[in-house]
Amino acid sequence: MTAEEIEEIRDKDHVVLQHIEEGRDDVQKITAETTLENHHVSYCFEKLEDLGLIAVEKPDTMVERVIDGQKRVFQHPKEAVLTEKGYRYLDQSESENVTEYEDLSHSELVEKSQDLERKVEQLEKSLEAFRRQILKKFEETERR
Repeated sequence: MTAEEIEEIRDKDHVVLQHIEEGRDDVQKITAETTLENHHVSYCFEKLEDLGLIAVEKPDTMVERVIDGQKRVFQHPKEAVLTEKGYRYLDQSESENVTEYEDLSHSELVEKSQDLERKVEQLEKSLEAFRRQILKKFEETERR
């Protein structure tokens, strides 16, 4: 893949590719397993197909699935399979993620770990403050 093609792949696209690789091969299955909306996954399918990373098919059949505890029957959603180029991209991106940390010394890894722990702690404090604000607002509303 060219550097330009790799830059075109957003985090959403990468997530969709990973789900296809793991067997969730249609729009509805990916939508159900992620926070992505149906139109986002459909757009990812189009984009990834244009890049040659997946092959997309729209079966002309109905499908029956249990969604949110209810049996649903609907037109089969678009489904995709990874192409060889898609598999190569995922292999390459996984090895890049590993090498990002392989080149760090022990002290750099410790520093990075401590920095991440500080960020998590700050996020937890912010979340707790937000939770208290919501509870306070709720209590004020209840008193009215």
